[in-house]
Amino acid sequence: MFQKALLNEIVVFIAVAECGSFTLAAESLNSTKSGTGKAVKKLEEGLGLKLFNRTTRSLRLTEEGRIFLEASKHAIDTINEAKLLLESRKDDPAGRLRVNMPIGIGRNVVNNLKYFTQEHPKVTVELALSDRFEDAIQGEWDIVVRIGELEDSSFIAKKLCLSKRVLCASADYLATRGIPQSLHELRIHDALMFRASNGKIRPWMFQESSGNLTEITPNALAILSDGRSFVDAVIAGMGIAQVYDVALGSTIQQGQVIELLPEYAMPGPPINALIPSGRVMPAKTKVFIEFLKTQFNLA
Repeated sequence: MFQKALLNEIVVFIAVAECGSFTLAAESLNSTKSGTGKAVKKLEEGLGLKLFNRTTRSLRLTEEGRIFLEASKHAIDTINEAKLLLESRKDDPAGRLRVNMPIGIGRNVVNNLKYFTQEHPKVTVELALSDRFEDAIQGEWDIVVRIGELEDSSFIAKKLCLSKRVLCASADYLATRGIPQSLHELRIHDALMFRASNGKIRPWMFQESSGNLTEITPNALAILSDGRSFVDAVIAGMGIAQVYDVALGSTIQQGQVIELLPEYAMPGPPINALIPSGRVMPAKTKVFIEFLKTQFNLA
């Protein structure tokens, strides 16, 4: 009878089906091939059904096996959902929290991460900085922070703040080269450009009071492809760049970096915290999202 099938046997069955091999499934479960085979056989006997068609060269699900696999995965998801629900009910956030963020805006979060850990010492934050979309949609992340939207239905977006593209340079650079008073004067200055993850150099975009857009692609003194080195080059005085304001952190307030031609500032996309869909948001995730909002000046 189905009621006698152990949860462990179902977990083993799912592993075999997804790996397509008893050997690989055993390795993923830290078990033995023999033990894995026995668990599946016992499950089949309990169900009174054949779940796999086996040959010496292949292992394929039967039609009944495909149906049972779908139902089994749904059942495991329901159990995990219940676990997360119980975790979310805890007053004191705890556990490991895996977060993936772009390098440029993540650098400022790293600088202030100690304030979060001081307030929530039972939460261990595992933070990875990457500009690659592939890194965002792969792996078991609790929170993925990205500029703009990800066209992936497996995530739900929680808006952290809006952004704008700020033309800026360091105070030291401007003291030496002068402050440009018009878009035309930008052509005589050193330009720092950013190469996006799609391989394209991001042009400078400006919005006039009339709403018209102006695009400029100056001759670049340097082209950088990660957000950290891009902002560091601006701070170091290498030249003028157009940067998302959230990547600059407090450098403008502290006077390290000066915003130029603010009347042409270009509205940027929202900054979103993306969480896996179909899950109850645990307390550790909720408090970290609130922390991120304070970091991006949206308490």
